[in-house]
Amino acid sequence: MSSPQIAAPVEPAAAEVDPFDSSSENRYAAFAQLRTQGTAAKVESGQTFFVRQEAVLQGLRSVDHFVGSFGDVGQSKEEDTLLAAIPEPRHGKIRKLFNSALAYNHASQVEPFVRRYSNDRLEESLAVCRQRGEVEIMETFARRTPSAVIAEVLGIPNDRIDEFARWSDEILQRQSQTDALNAPIADLHPEFTAYLESCIDERLGAATPPNDMITRLLRAEVDGERLSHRAVLTQTIFLIVAGNETTRNLLGNLIYRLAEDPARYAALRANRALIANAIEESLRFDSPVQLLARTCTGAIDVDGVPVEKGDRVLYSLASANRDERCFDAPDVFRLDRPRPRDHVAFGAGPHVCPGAFLARMEAKVTLETLLDRVQRIELAPDYVFDPNPVFWALGPRTLRVRLVPADATNARDATNGRTSERGAESASNRTSEDRA
Repeated sequence: MSSPQIAAPVEPAAAEVDPFDSSSENRYAAFAQLRTQGTAAKVESGQTFFVRQEAVLQGLRSVDHFVGSFGDVGQSKEEDTLLAAIPEPRHGKIRKLFNSALAYNHASQVEPFVRRYSNDRLEESLAVCRQRGEVEIMETFARRTPSAVIAEVLGIPNDRIDEFARWSDEILQRQSQTDALNAPIADLHPEFTAYLESCIDERLGAATPPNDMITRLLRAEVDGERLSHRAVLTQTIFLIVAGNETTRNLLGNLIYRLAEDPARYAALRANRALIANAIEESLRFDSPVQLLARTCTGAIDVDGVPVEKGDRVLYSLASANRDERCFDAPDVFRLDRPRPRDHVAFGAGPHVCPGAFLARMEAKVTLETLLDRVQRIELAPDYVFDPNPVFWALGPRTLRVRLVPADATNARDATNGRTSERGAESASNRTSEDRA
């Protein structure tokens, strides 16, 4: 079999695909057509656009040949470079600091907080629904939870949760502007930056600073040196924005798919063993991060496609997660899909998303809270999917639903049972990705 090559000039139907438009309902059909033509295609902006999962996996695992992100082509000062764009081997050393706060051992300690917060927010959502007949559940529930969790991890008072969400949105909006795409993230939002600088100064001046993520970044040494205050600020903003955006999209997409087809929700209520599958299928079917960008630092063949030093590439996670070579009926949402984690929603290889376990835990708690307290969920009658405007992301900006509360006695019993089940859970169920 000959190696796949970069596709010839794209056929008219496929030429309509815009890799930067995650709101287009036609993109999956366009991706499918591109996959039939080859491993990758040149898009109008000049990048090589990889669409098959095998190529995306190889490219993401080749961390010694690629660097950067959308706004970073590997030329920024390190203190202004986001973790995702820091090259190896330094990336791995700084990543260990993130793992100390985001991987299983620490993130699982945050779960009781997530559960209490989710219950409170769902109570608010149910109250609004009783009063109005429907609720915008992104605003009352799904949008706020990730902000609260990141604040808890960072050790920041939860009275700033709503501002965290707003600041994150505003940074992403400003990053999407052409003249700000390459600007350091710490320069994009003076109000946000000033607040975090005060948090850093507070820890530097404390005799006994809290044992949180900011303190760990300030105290840790990498290659015998401590990170500059500017570098700590950059990585803290990155953690807040990335944790907010991707997890919010995951929660919104998951709730949307369950409300879209109430039979799915009923199946989950009847069989809680499907919860993990539902989360993974949501990640595959509606990838919260649609694509990643990299710059090649050394010539390499990616699944037979030659990439030269200096070339810019795009990895379509959305297309890779719908690749018919890897998934049966890829355009069908299945709660019983075999090998449900065979997707690349969190990336792959050494640079897989360090917050994957935290995001999955938040999704699990959110779903369990809904199943405990809500008997039925459905979309508001006139609701039309309202996409997040961030070009590399997919999730609902707003999501109007109707909630039918579960019987109060059954809800209490379910919640108590959930507490008992959590106490009996074994760490043996963790995967290597969770421990990354």
